[in-house]
Amino acid sequence: MDAPLNEKKPRAVSQRCPNCQARTDVSTTILGALVRCARCAVRFEVNRGDTPRPQLLPDPEAATVASPAPATGGAKPESPLPQLDGFTVHQRIGVGGMGEVYRCTRLSDGRSLAVKILSAQMAAVPDYVRRFGREAAAMAQLDHPGIVRILSRGRSPKHCWIAMELVEGVSLRTHVWQAKPSARQLARLLAQVAHALAYAHARAVVHRDLKPDNVLVTPDLRTKVLDFGLAGLHAAGAECLTQTNVAMGTANYMAPEQRKDAKRADHRADLYSFGVMSYELITGELPVGRFLQPSRAVPGLDKGWDAVIERCLEVDPAARPHSALELAHALEALAGVNNAVEPAPRTRRKAGKSGIWSWLGLGAGLAVVMGVAALRVSSDHSARRPLVEAHARAFVHKPARR
Repeated sequence: MDAPLNEKKPRAVSQRCPNCQARTDVSTTILGALVRCARCAVRFEVNRGDTPRPQLLPDPEAATVASPAPATGGAKPESPLPQLDGFTVHQRIGVGGMGEVYRCTRLSDGRSLAVKILSAQMAAVPDYVRRFGREAAAMAQLDHPGIVRILSRGRSPKHCWIAMELVEGVSLRTHVWQAKPSARQLARLLAQVAHALAYAHARAVVHRDLKPDNVLVTPDLRTKVLDFGLAGLHAAGAECLTQTNVAMGTANYMAPEQRKDAKRADHRADLYSFGVMSYELITGELPVGRFLQPSRAVPGLDKGWDAVIERCLEVDPAARPHSALELAHALEALAGVNNAVEPAPRTRRKAGKSGIWSWLGLGAGLAVVMGVAALRVSSDHSARRPLVEAHARAFVHKPARR
């Protein structure tokens, strides 16, 4: 029997692949499930809501057109671009978790900048305003060629904003998809990211949202880490705005401890995210469940990648690499920049104790102490013996009193 004419078919819902931007039908896929892109075969997470929407993810390549010319004989149409004191806003160049980024010209000196503006919905919540200020504070203390520099920040009745250096380039994800770099070339890029992380970690700044979309690649193949919107300041006395037992970040890249309690996640959570990002870029897959070693997923790949990535993806934070600097050196070795450097051995949470060696060590220590004491006593006796003998001779030869 034919279906009634007035029965509405479910509206198709599509989502853009974060790698190649091709649309994939996710109408029948549950929220949070992984789907595979039909064009590039990369798996990504479905993040649609319960209500179908024609477009779920903003196109990062899209740019808002400048304000149209006023209509003849009518009222001037309202510009879709925000009005920001001290800047001329030209176009939107990116969308982040907390706001939008615009290409602007600073009126005081004519310099082109990237200005991040907190969204109106979040600007109405004091906690998000403080977190936005924390991002500025985190970036302000970082002055590294591999990190996007903050130049100024401000607040107006309508907007909270951060002005940053304008970096010409594409995301690391887009660069890998377009340029198809070799494993060695990718290792060079990732080593630069690791050096930038090591610099931030040394200043008690943890990114907590590291992913390929938050790394830019310039035309001269230099990387720039950006978007410290969830950055954590772990220095003494730093204000912590992340609530206990709350997970913050991008789900596919979060460390296990960050999923449970973002407040307690330290620099080792960034190392886990780095491992997820590296595995995805080298294999085209996310390391979900029981995943293949990189060298098995990519025939001919240097097995050194296995040691680097598997160490980063350890569930126990103590078993991950000791620092991002260690990662940088290992990746430079894979890139052929320096001699081979293997990651330091895993840190054992409970090291096994050997009774024999413990007693031997204790006995050796006691022997040394007793030997030093014996030498000291012998030396004291040797020094005092001539004096005692002199007193004895004087007593024997002293004439007796009558």
